[in-house]
Amino acid sequence: TSTVIQFSWKPQGGTRDSPYRVYLWGGSHEMKRSLNETSTVFGNLLSDHEYQISVDVSTCSKNVSTSLTIRTAAEVFNGTTRITNEVFIPEYQNKSSRAFKDFETKFIKEIEKHLPQKILELIKEKKMRIVINSIKNGSVIVVFDIVLDTGENITKTEISDAFIEALNMSTVLKADLKKTVIEARNSCQPGLNDCSQHATCNAEGASYSCQCNAGFRDDSPQVPGRVCQRKQNLPSQQMTTVPPKSAIARFTGSTANSIFTTTFASGPCMPVSIKVQNVTGEAIQFSWTGGRRGSLYTISLMDGNQEINKTTTKETKTMFKHLLPGHVYTISVAVLSCAENSWTSASVRTDPVSCFNRTEFCLPQNTGCPDLKYIVCSNYQAFACSVLLKSQTFNHTLYNSDSEGYKTMSESIKTKVVREMRIKLKDDHFDIIMLGFRPGSVIAYFISLLQKQEPVNVKVMQEYLSQILKSKFGDQTEVTVQCK
Repeated sequence: TSTVIQFSWKPQGGTRDSPYRVYLWGGSHEMKRSLNETSTVFGNLLSDHEYQISVDVSTCSKNVSTSLTIRTAAEVFNGTTRITNEVFIPEYQNKSSRAFKDFETKFIKEIEKHLPQKILELIKEKKMRIVINSIKNGSVIVVFDIVLDTGENITKTEISDAFIEALNMSTVLKADLKKTVIEARNSCQPGLNDCSQHATCNAEGASYSCQCNAGFRDDSPQVPGRVCQRKQNLPSQQMTTVPPKSAIARFTGSTANSIFTTTFASGPCMPVSIKVQNVTGEAIQFSWTGGRRGSLYTISLMDGNQEINKTTTKETKTMFKHLLPGHVYTISVAVLSCAENSWTSASVRTDPVSCFNRTEFCLPQNTGCPDLKYIVCSNYQAFACSVLLKSQTFNHTLYNSDSEGYKTMSESIKTKVVREMRIKLKDDHFDIIMLGFRPGSVIAYFISLLQKQEPVNVKVMQEYLSQILKSKFGDQTEVTVQCK
């Protein structure tokens, strides 16, 4: 219905090893349950909203899962109006901006002031809502939807007349009624319906219906056109039935009082692949690939053994913000239905540069950069070093200290520098700690540590390191050293 999704499932073959894990996800709306039953109901949902439901279970020691995307039922009316006493600003192009949200609030409140009681009751009971889709230039053109739960006793004409009259009566918003239109939405446009890709969508007023195309069998006749399977023309001779190699499950669901089914096969949980895209002193941005189309993913952020952020999403990229500079975090991703045993992880240190720029780094009151402070302030002398390796090419694996690329480049720098600096400084305890790599060609950050008590001049350190690194990576190599 407009607010409820009810569904059931039926496993076929294999022995269930654990309760069923059932998930519903839609934007910020997430529910999950662990059940022994084979049916459930999710309620209090938004009408005309796309949700993904999934069920997974361990069967014969293998993970079996499936998911479906469902749009709750609704009648939707498109509205467009031109507000002549408002001035368009660029911030209106961003739906997340404060300016957009403020205008949206003002627009909706002003319309509601002048709507008839019948419609106000629907809004109060959350059976109708107004959604602004965009704000365009010219003075200000507002494109919005009026979303109505199905089954309500109100006509398109009543809705159109009421909203146009509300705009006309407003003293805050001057609407150009010649540029104001409210009409039934064509829900057969891409992304506005849940018809199968092998079905035809038919617009029916402010709603729609679906019908499987010729050559396809409708496996959900009570909700036509949602699950369409190609018809198989089997030969007439005798067939031999071959048992499946893996457990098969059948998933049955209902929406708008109807039933649909789909079949899926179990298989191993394949890990995802993480690509770190950008790292700053306070944020890690990354993306991932893997899983089936429409999969839900669980993403986690660990600080040592403590999980400090965990969320579920159907997106394939995210950013963790408000992190400590120069600090090592572990980011992990798994397909939601496989999250118990198929995590892919990467260890990433946030950018350390801001740590090196802090004055009085080792004073107790300086609480930033705790990782580096422990390293730097526990030795006699420490130098923050950065090296621009113009002969090298950066790739995203160099963000991840667990990757082979990171380990190989770190070892090549460390082996060369430590061996020759110990000779030049006559200090057998000289060592370096690699902090990470950044693009441009490749910038390497590390800390040089000296155990000897005699002070070493920064210029001497820079000269020695330049000689060593240029001999390995070429004369274009540039070295910067700061004493901490």
